[in-house]
Amino acid sequence: MKPNEYHIAELIGKYLWGQLSEQEEAELQHWLDDDERNQLLLDSFRNTEAAQEDIGFIQGIDVDVAWSKIRQQHSRLRLRRALRYVGYAASVALIACSWLWFSQPDDQRTSRTTEAGNIFHNDVQPGGNKAQLILSDGHTVDLRTYTDELQEQDGTQIVGSEGALTYATSDNHDEELIYNTLVIPRAGTYQLTLSDGSKIWLNAMSELRFPVHFGEKERVVYLKGEAYFEIAHDASKPFRVEVGGTQVEVLGTHFNINSYTQVTATLLEGAINISNPSGAQRLKPGQEAKVGEHITLHDANIEKAMAWKNGDFYFKSDDIREIMEQLSRWYDIAVHFENELPLRKFSGNIQRSVNLSEVLEMLSYVSDAKFEVSGQQVSVRF
Repeated sequence: MKPNEYHIAELIGKYLWGQLSEQEEAELQHWLDDDERNQLLLDSFRNTEAAQEDIGFIQGIDVDVAWSKIRQQHSRLRLRRALRYVGYAASVALIACSWLWFSQPDDQRTSRTTEAGNIFHNDVQPGGNKAQLILSDGHTVDLRTYTDELQEQDGTQIVGSEGALTYATSDNHDEELIYNTLVIPRAGTYQLTLSDGSKIWLNAMSELRFPVHFGEKERVVYLKGEAYFEIAHDASKPFRVEVGGTQVEVLGTHFNINSYTQVTATLLEGAINISNPSGAQRLKPGQEAKVGEHITLHDANIEKAMAWKNGDFYFKSDDIREIMEQLSRWYDIAVHFENELPLRKFSGNIQRSVNLSEVLEMLSYVSDAKFEVSGQQVSVRF
């Protein structure tokens, strides 16, 4: 299997900065031995200053978009030769060079005005694993500091680990269900395993209410915000998600639900029925349902729908307001638009693990927007 290009890009960057561990050096050498063109690609980046000048702030940008811009600069002949090898190498080249830039120490990259005209009085770190658990007796547990095993009133054991919570399988068949609620704040995310083995990932500003164990006839949970579900199969006990007046019914399947502004269900595997008072629709894998006055089906962009769960931002023909709403939730920032926004749509992608400045530099490159960051306040101007 071909190595993950992001991992190879990171190895290239560490090599050029002299930061490879012995294991990483062996991994890079294995990649170099795999194809002689890989060695040519690595050689083209030995001059780190030229590499930074060639690519600048292109981490995560669509390769097509980046290449289109680079082609307009006729002095980039060395880079063009590197990008000529293969599409895979082109992706590695773009990411590796930007890794070089963004690996500079923070004190060299804050309190500055960039070449793109962005002003960063400070930087903002990305979100991470944080959540609060509301138990059936109303007691609230901060999962960032909780380390001990919990036990609910019916004896259900709740085990926590880094960024995840697991409810033990219960032999309790009492039909009187007791509920917990997992609340994800701004700049947070968390993973939950229910008592039936179903796994749920929750995005920032989301909330899930669920029984600590399910009854004999059905499994029902209540969602606000966004979550990705991998449901344990149990044909005798259907699973249902209640979200914003809409019901999503499943047996065993993988799907994403986003309800920040409009309920949208995206199906990866299996089948789901989605319904509300206006009607019902059945989804096939690769489809998404949007709930408005009626429920409409569309071909889904799976990569876009799953980006947050995979640790990425993925913008595809999005307007700047939609993009900044995502950043607002993940970085816990307030956004102010200084002037009229363009009607254009923008595309690009970048990992959610980077600081805010890196995302804004990428956005500035693809949109010509200018950003100013002061504390948790971000101003946007065109």
